[in-house]
Amino acid sequence: MAMRAARGLSFLLLIFFALGGAALAAEARRIVTTDNSDYFGFDLRSEQNVSLDQCKTTCLGDTACRAFTYNTKAKWCFLKSDYNQLKSFTGAVAGKVANVDGDPDIGAPPALAFFPNWMADQAQQFRNKLTDPAYDKPTEGLAALQAAAEQASLTGDHRLAMQKYQAAISVLPDDGALWLALAREILAVEPASNTTEPATFPMNATSAAF
Repeated sequence: MAMRAARGLSFLLLIFFALGGAALAAEARRIVTTDNSDYFGFDLRSEQNVSLDQCKTTCLGDTACRAFTYNTKAKWCFLKSDYNQLKSFTGAVAGKVANVDGDPDIGAPPALAFFPNWMADQAQQFRNKLTDPAYDKPTEGLAALQAAAEQASLTGDHRLAMQKYQAAISVLPDDGALWLALAREILAVEPASNTTEPATFPMNATSAAF
């Protein structure tokens, strides 16, 4: 009974946040940078003798570009077709393409008072698990992980889709769409018997949708 209730709550949360996400305005591309960092690998092409602003503009103007590393000393812009974890690189600037909605920033949303505190704590613990440095980090880029998750979902391999979405979230934990997709896939997975999955999967789905 408790597991059915948890699963039902997961569905309700998923519907609630999915409807909220559907109301967002059309997204625009922008660049988010991190100093003294590098997105290693996934090289698309390079541009020489350019400024950081020119590097940003070039990446935004190329739909195949999802990130870049800019060498401030050499003035080289290395465009990336995908990206994964940031690596330390003194004198470089790492940038990634992020989507933002067109509405003005009106501050943080109000707390969801109708959800108990334990649910927020549980969601934070699940997030911490996926973003912990000790978490087994993927070698694929973010776009590849998303594509693999979507393909696995289409073919009915929801467990693989769940794993790929978890890996994608470890790279980009602030993407709400990834969390909602993860919640859907967790609910679609058939829990293995004689394991903790029948109990943990509904909780994880609720946390992902929170």
